[in-house]
Amino acid sequence: VGDRCEVEPGSKRGVVKFVGRAESLPPGFWVGIQYDEPLGKHDGMVKGTRYFQCPPLHGAMVRPDKVKVGDFPERDPFEGDEI
Repeated sequence: VGDRCEVEPGSKRGVVKFVGRAESLPPGFWVGIQYDEPLGKHDGMVKGTRYFQCPPLHGAMVRPDKVKVGDFPERDPFEGDEI
């Protein structure tokens, strides 16, 4: 929790906010992600249960095999723009 990560598919970047079982989701372990951009589905609340806090539409719950933890800095929105 607190580590930078990248989520597949789509190489979406963010921060791990929750790891564990989620009673309101199918069995197994889940990873709660706060995306850097509004690419998610919620604000950390899923089916009435608060798993973590983040801005609206920045949160997602994904399976651990979709998450890579490491040095994934926030992308520069101006990267690649011509001057």
